[in-house]
Amino acid sequence: MQKLKIGLVLALIYFAGLATGIVATRAVVRHMVAAAVQNPERVKVLIEKRLTRRLGLDAGQQTKVEQILNHTQSELRSLRQDFGPRFQAIMLNTQTEISAILTPEQQARFDRFRAENRHLWQVD
Repeated sequence: MQKLKIGLVLALIYFAGLATGIVATRAVVRHMVAAAVQNPERVKVLIEKRLTRRLGLDAGQQTKVEQILNHTQSELRSLRQDFGPRFQAIMLNTQTEISAILTPEQQARFDRFRAENRHLWQVD
C-alpha cells in the first residue's frame, strides 16, 4: 500500500510538472509571436545576426542578406495589408453566424469570450 501511495505521488508530481511545462511553453511562444508581430524590424535584425554568425557571412554577403530580408519584410507587410480586411470580414461573418444560433444567455457569454480572446478575432 505504501508503494502505491509513493507511486501515485510521483505520478501526480510528474503530471503537474508536465502541465506546468505545457502552459509555460504556450505562454512563451504566444509572447514571442506577439513581439515579432509588433516589432518585425527587431526580428529581421536578429535573423541577420544569427545568419552572419552561424554561416560566417562576409561583409558583402551581409549586405545582400540585409537587402533580401528588407525586400521580404516589405512583401510581408503588403501581404498583411491585403490579408487584413479579408480576414476581418471572415471573422465578422463567423461571429454573426455564431450569434444567430445562441440564446440571449449564451450571447452574453460569447460576448465575454470574444472580449477575453480579442487577439483571436482581430488582425493588426
